[in-house]
This record gives sequence, structure tokens and C-alpha cells, in this order.
Amino acid sequence: MKSIFKLLMLSAALLVLPSLSNAQDRKIEQAIKHRKAAFTLMATYVNRMVQTVDGHRPFDAKQMAQDAKAVELLSKLPWEGFVEGSERGDTRAKDDIWFEDEKFKRYATDLQVKTIAVTSAAESGDLKRFGAAVGQMRDACNTCHKAFRKD
Repeated sequence: MKSIFKLLMLSAALLVLPSLSNAQDRKIEQAIKHRKAAFTLMATYVNRMVQTVDGHRPFDAKQMAQDAKAVELLSKLPWEGFVEGSERGDTRAKDDIWFEDEKFKRYATDLQVKTIAVTSAAESGDLKRFGAAVGQMRDACNTCHKAFRKD
């Protein structure tokens, strides 16, 4: 009787293991989707601001302040999507993110600080100040992309 019980327990464990693996894979897939979605939305608003600074769109301080606030919020969201194991899968993240965690976090914080400055500059209504703040935010984005994003 004990051997049948042990056999049943072993069989049950073997049946559960693949589902645990699948659950982990789904968690990783969701993490990647989360960060991609946040970056995609952020890029949409940043591109509108860049177009404005470059003179391809008229400067509307109210609209730019709304866009900047959206970017400020979005700049806080992608980082929770960088979970252990999410270096594999459909991602453009370099493995260095996990080896240089402190540097990566520093870059994320720098971006968040720069987005606050963009919001403040947009609210001032001063296009020159806004343009400078957007330039600094873009530099923060590009610094991180060069270090941690595959082309």
C-alpha cells in the first residue's frame, strides 16, 4: 500500500512540474509585454514632444504639459517588467541589465528626474526651456538604450 501511495505522489509531482514551468514562462512573457507596452506608450508621447521641439508641430503648452505628465507617469512603469528570467524571450534587452543592475537603476532614475523637468518646462510655456528639457530627457533615453538595448 505504501508503494502505491509513493507511486501516486511521484506521479502527481511529475504532472505538476510542467504546469509550474508554464506558469513561470507566462509570468516572464507578461513581464516582457508589460515593459514593452510602457516603452511604446512613452515613445508615442515623447515623439510628439520632439516633433514640437523640432518645429514639425505647433507649440501648445497645455498639450505639451499633458504629454509630459503622461511620460512622467509612464517613466515609472517599465522597470517592474525586468524580472529574473526575462532576459530570454521576445526582448531587445541586453543581458548586461542583469549584470549591471545598479547602473541600470541609476539610468531609470535619471530618466524619471528628466521627465519631471520636462513637465515643469512645458507648464512654464517657454518653448526654449521646454526644448532644452526634452533634449536632456532624450539624452537620458539614448544613454540607457546604448548601454542596455539590442539594436
